[in-house]
Amino acid sequence: MLNQRQVQIMEWLENGKANGLELAKLTGTSKRTILRDISQINHLLQAIGDISSSQAGGYQLHIQDKAAYRNLLHQSMYDDELILLELLRHDFRTLDDLATTLFLSKPMISEKIIFLRRHYTKRLDIKSKPNYGHYLDEPLYRKMILLANLIDKNPSFFCERLGISQDDYRSLLQEIRTLTEANYYPNIHSAHLVSLILAADVLDDGVKNVTTRFSLSEGLIHFFMEEQQKKAKSVTEAEIQVMLQRLAEQYSTPVYDLELVEQLVGHLRRSIAYPIILHDRKLHNIANIKAVYPLAFDLSIAFVSSANEAFGIEMYDIDLIGLYFSCAMERMKQVAAKVLLFSDQYAVASINKQMIEKEIQGVEVIIVTHRKELEMALEQQDIKLILNNHPTFQEFSDVACMDVKQVITKPELQAIQDMLEKIDVRRNIRTFFPENLAMTYNNEPEDDWNAIVEGICLELEAREVLSADESIKIQEREQKGNNLVINHLALPHCTTQRNQAFFAVFVHLEHSVLVDGTMVQNALVACVNPNVSTELKVFSYLYYVLNEHDGADILGLKDYATFIACIER
Repeated sequence: MLNQRQVQIMEWLENGKANGLELAKLTGTSKRTILRDISQINHLLQAIGDISSSQAGGYQLHIQDKAAYRNLLHQSMYDDELILLELLRHDFRTLDDLATTLFLSKPMISEKIIFLRRHYTKRLDIKSKPNYGHYLDEPLYRKMILLANLIDKNPSFFCERLGISQDDYRSLLQEIRTLTEANYYPNIHSAHLVSLILAADVLDDGVKNVTTRFSLSEGLIHFFMEEQQKKAKSVTEAEIQVMLQRLAEQYSTPVYDLELVEQLVGHLRRSIAYPIILHDRKLHNIANIKAVYPLAFDLSIAFVSSANEAFGIEMYDIDLIGLYFSCAMERMKQVAAKVLLFSDQYAVASINKQMIEKEIQGVEVIIVTHRKELEMALEQQDIKLILNNHPTFQEFSDVACMDVKQVITKPELQAIQDMLEKIDVRRNIRTFFPENLAMTYNNEPEDDWNAIVEGICLELEAREVLSADESIKIQEREQKGNNLVINHLALPHCTTQRNQAFFAVFVHLEHSVLVDGTMVQNALVACVNPNVSTELKVFSYLYYVLNEHDGADILGLKDYATFIACIER
């Protein structure tokens, strides 16, 4: 069976390569221990897959049998949830109790308890008492929520351990779906309501035949649902608009429309009806969304904090909130990019125009069939791209051009979209990343990321590159966590009211440092004006261009020249 550290290593390598030093810092152990762990992981994986290494890129996970791999990983991951289940069902549990129940050694149980305390620092109070053991210091209603989360995560797995048969679970689910009384709770899914009923029943008196005696109008479940309904009623569109207006003032940008307000009201009401305390240990990586829309995710962190305080709810995950904000920002800033389609066949050009405007949002295609029309359009309008399907075409040096076939193909549509996203950034790379501001920061090997950011900001403030307000904003943003790192390059950032859309200072660190679980040795300290649509394009451009390189190459950047060469190609 995998231990907690080995599960961390495998989860990390699912999302990319890492060297021994990175994995050692991530898990808080030594490179020698990492070598032993990888050897043991490969022994357990056998025909399922393996972890290989190379000097250039570090360790990499290869999976041959995805189903068997998931089964092995989940089996190991459920140990954590089983410990939580034991703490929920008993006042105290000793290491001996847990070791007997989970069939694991006491040292491994101890390691997992330490991990759970760290992992749930902001969510659960897991305590220990001499001569008694470990316990969960939480009120009954929060224990009910956590137990419901466990049941909902895997009903067959956890119901079996609670002595609830699958037939009883399915019968209760079917009854809830047909029960008129359940309509009183419009914001909760039937399966979520069933998990709450079962959790409340187990914690109330441990009765197993819940299907013969459950009631939504009495006991712990009734008290909980009544309280949650009161909270849900306080979440109104007017309240959310006030909250978003404060965010707009704080970040100096319009951040919402009515569609976003409606989405957030619905999301908050669902979160109130069914809170989630249990960590969602994703096996996918949302770093790409976060990297392309960093401001949206900064807004989501601030919004979740405000909503928790205003409505007294249990909400921790910012992912969906970040997506709501990013979609709203796209809606508000979408300005049609004008594209010239130069063709000697108007009928084919018309078909291509329809295809482009249908498949690529925010594009206006202008058809021209003669040289003079082309020159006039370029003089009178801001043309982003010329698509050429004309035999007499000659390139214009200051306008991006792309040859297309008679009838545009799907790969060409994707190529057009990619080119449009990168054109503005490519034109302004040396404006966005000024050479005269680049610097090396002499950090000490023991300095953590927050200390390094503070030192860099103070130096940039002294050089009058950053204002005092921008310096504070960047430091506060990084201290909140959820740091933005794109392929081993850190991007501490803040919003600004400068007329400039975007500028960033390239900083090379004397010593590498771990940032949000990733090793970095270079950073871009960025200020963005969120009222200019270019801001979204720069982050998107950086994400796609940086990820074209091997992580070792990004870590190996030594100065401004190598950085610019990396992103200009």
